[in-house]
Amino acid sequence: MLNSKEKKSGEIARQDPAVRPIWSKGGWQLWIGIIFSLIFLILALRGVDLKMTATTLRGTNILMLCAAACCFVFSTAAKAFRWRILLVSRRTPSFMRAFLILSIGLMVNAFLPARLGEFARAYLMGEAEADSKIYVLGTIVLEKVVDLLFLLLSLFMLLLWMRLPEWLIGLARGTALILLILVISLIFLLWKKELLLNLLEKTSRILPPRWQEWLVRQARYGLSSLDVIRKPRLMIGLFGWSLIIWVLSTLTNTLVFLAMKLSMPIWVSLLLLVVLQVGTAVPSSPGRIGVFQYLVVLCLSLIALDKNVALGYSIALYLVVYISIALLGVWGLWHEKITWGRLTHAALRFSEGRKSG
Repeated sequence: MLNSKEKKSGEIARQDPAVRPIWSKGGWQLWIGIIFSLIFLILALRGVDLKMTATTLRGTNILMLCAAACCFVFSTAAKAFRWRILLVSRRTPSFMRAFLILSIGLMVNAFLPARLGEFARAYLMGEAEADSKIYVLGTIVLEKVVDLLFLLLSLFMLLLWMRLPEWLIGLARGTALILLILVISLIFLLWKKELLLNLLEKTSRILPPRWQEWLVRQARYGLSSLDVIRKPRLMIGLFGWSLIIWVLSTLTNTLVFLAMKLSMPIWVSLLLLVVLQVGTAVPSSPGRIGVFQYLVVLCLSLIALDKNVALGYSIALYLVVYISIALLGVWGLWHEKITWGRLTHAALRFSEGRKSG
């Protein structure tokens, strides 16, 4: 449960007429996302016989789809265990709290036109644990860097099994460059932490004392999220749980293949995971409808799978992933006594820098 301070702020938020759904403040994002998704939905449906796709779906093994959904839930649980490792430098939350807040963040990312799930996670965890939201956000950034590393490793592994198209090779090069820049930046921040804080304290003296103190405090909170890098035991756990996450995510794709009676090598499931990880990171309409289906069809076209079957698979996988995300997210909101409108409003304010902590 969230603390009494958070509950009180929730009462105020519900009375505040400014608290409206996020698309009331940024409707253009929603409409651009809808147009974006419609374009990709048209591309996914081009040349498809919907009757054949429906026939393919009718033969799906429901029990195997349920197993795929369970596998997805287990991967989410593994992400919660990994997040607890990143939060250990200050206050380590319970597994249940980390799992539920992570689930809420996934739902926000999945069903809102802007990717505010990370800010929602930072806000909720900071409120629930009476901790700095900037610190929590720093742990999420570090989490994304590790995911980027595993994405790059997956691309290199795929090179052993298949000849990647040029756009995927370009993705591998771009990912490697971004990862190199991020790793060098993180190492520099960790190595020169005190020097940077002292420099910030000196340069911020032109600001009013209250602002100066706030700025230095937030910088210290953010940099403290990197302390886990100094601890080899925690780093082993971090990479171990990341490996489990990628294995379970790949297995989810494989189980959906089996549910549709499609015999595919494991590298196809890994390739699909990589493409979806990158493609769905781009903000689109709520639910990623259209974008998700096109990415799956595009990916499976590389192995010359019939487009009708590929579209059917994309629908089955979509239901497994997004129904699971929705159910887990709703459970998280109910358990933590959070309203959807207040959550999206708070995440938006925090992302714009109007929430401190």
